[in-house]
Amino acid sequence: MIVDVVIPALDEEDALPEVLREIPASVVRQVVVADNGSSDGTAAVARAAGAVVVSEPERGYGAACLKALAYLAADPPDVVVFL
Repeated sequence: MIVDVVIPALDEEDALPEVLREIPASVVRQVVVADNGSSDGTAAVARAAGAVVVSEPERGYGAACLKALAYLAADPPDVVVFL
């Protein structure tokens, strides 16, 4: 079973490192952080932790989630976990 994680994020530079550390690499194929227009280092922190970052400038949780799902459509997982 292929599992991917989506994290919609807006200015989550401080919280992301701990969240990303807790995601079990043995179970999850990839983590996609949908940066929703952050003004801090959210994208850089996510990339440094090995996550894929997609940018969604249209504000809103739904817009960020849809951008991540569009990215995943190229190679869809069996399960998507939203955090």
